[in-house]
Amino acid sequence: MSSPAPENLTFDFIIVGGGTAGCVLANRLTEDRDVRVLLLEAGGEASSIWIRMPLAMGKLFTHPKLNWGYYTEPESKLNNRTIFWPRGKVLGGSSSINGSAYIRGQIQDYDGWQRLGNTGWGWYDLLPYFGKLERRENADGTYDSESGMLSVSYPRYVHPIARAFIQAAVAAGLPQCSDLAGNSPAGVGLMPYSVKRGVRNSAAEAFLRPARHRENLVVQTSAFARRILLQNRKAVGVEYERGGALHKAAARREVVLTAGAIASPQLLMLSGIGPAAHLKQHGVSVAADLPGVGENLHDHVSTSCAYRTAPKDSLNAQLRGLRVLKHALVYFLAKQGPLTNGASQASAFARGLPDAPCPDLQIVFRAMSHVYDKTGRITPDPIPRVTGGVAYVRPKSRGRLSLKSADPHQPPAMNANYLSDPRDEDGLLAGVKWVRRIFETEPLKSMILAEDLPGSDCRTDDDLRDYLHRTGSTFCHPSGTCRMGPDALAVVDERLRVRGVESLRVIDASIMPALPSCGPAPAVFVIAEKGADLIKADWKAGAPSTQSVAVVSAVSP
Repeated sequence: MSSPAPENLTFDFIIVGGGTAGCVLANRLTEDRDVRVLLLEAGGEASSIWIRMPLAMGKLFTHPKLNWGYYTEPESKLNNRTIFWPRGKVLGGSSSINGSAYIRGQIQDYDGWQRLGNTGWGWYDLLPYFGKLERRENADGTYDSESGMLSVSYPRYVHPIARAFIQAAVAAGLPQCSDLAGNSPAGVGLMPYSVKRGVRNSAAEAFLRPARHRENLVVQTSAFARRILLQNRKAVGVEYERGGALHKAAARREVVLTAGAIASPQLLMLSGIGPAAHLKQHGVSVAADLPGVGENLHDHVSTSCAYRTAPKDSLNAQLRGLRVLKHALVYFLAKQGPLTNGASQASAFARGLPDAPCPDLQIVFRAMSHVYDKTGRITPDPIPRVTGGVAYVRPKSRGRLSLKSADPHQPPAMNANYLSDPRDEDGLLAGVKWVRRIFETEPLKSMILAEDLPGSDCRTDDDLRDYLHRTGSTFCHPSGTCRMGPDALAVVDERLRVRGVESLRVIDASIMPALPSCGPAPAVFVIAEKGADLIKADWKAGAPSTQSVAVVSAVSP
């Protein structure tokens, strides 16, 4: 349950956003019993039964109360379509609604962050944090590592066609990988999950729940942050709505934004921290001219191929009608069966572009397919099909997030600028060809009756490029809008302090200079673990300083 409204609204730290990073920070900062922490979350408690069931993420992706349900602006390279961006509106954030995939990424991903001037953010700097947070569960229920708080496991249920996919990918030229959750995954294997013995292990479950009893932690749900309170270029608190009233909470030490790649830059701009001309355009008084706020928006562009099978070779029929009720009973009684799976049962990492320094494609296999019903909700496809999804996971295209107005309840304008860099389109094209190659290889080939998407009429590169423009979408990983770095367009420094504003940090997916070559959830956990250590170290050494930036006004709006 949410904590009652505290009589004393002064805290050492205020964490804005109860998602993945916020839950980790709430736990780690309150390990010091002399530190008082307020965690604000705009959504509610993570109490829905659908959150616990990994395969129920299809319901959560369009859930009106648990999902912000954002849309991009029309994407010019995707035939001016708007792309749906589900984001968790609940404790645990997107870790409470996502597909539960857990893959660390490539060594080159994090070493790339360090090469951009972010000292201490290379692979071997972050490796101890991966080890600290992970509790690795084997298929038999035993553990390789029991010290971490987040369970990492492999599927309890594997459909035979998923194993055929792995065998076909090996026959098509990819190495078999026994641990995609390990260092620098390459090749094909079963998908690792953040699932604990059949139950989703979200950040709220793994990190926040064990800390809820601490007297020095106050958690406020349904608390919508409106702005950061500033005095003389220093963050001193947060203004937020809750229960129909406006509240203000004061921070003795720091305000920490963990609201994600969409809400964190929006909140900065609404507070007068961002591109000066843009803020003035919307009537927001400028406290600090930070032109990089909202820039560097990027995402993993993707598409899907759908293949028809015999009914026994697809889970679609098992997830409809009376059959799904049987599986639900097995799930609730024994935590077994297909409902224990995340979004995908198997995954492959391959090279698409010849100059790629590491795998730049992620292919995911699902022993099912979905359609949207008349209400817009995701539902199992009535036709027996399986899906091969593919994303270009080292995107070069960069977009922008900006305000539409000074109204905090109006979502910002988001344009990922998908496929604006031709290399992204070339990479995704190579990804579709990899998917086709695998599905045309035994033992998978003989289980496929037809390729429904892109379809047999789509053969030339021009045909496939047209298909990408018509169907290109997202693996739902928007990131990078408060980029970390030493240059003028960087929003935070390597200690995650907002440049030019004292006592304010951003610690979430928005600080990534570039996405890891996989889903970013493990990286966000690590960013939060390291961020907590940075905060503790800075305050142990004395109040942290800030980075210089041109300041237009020292008064908040």
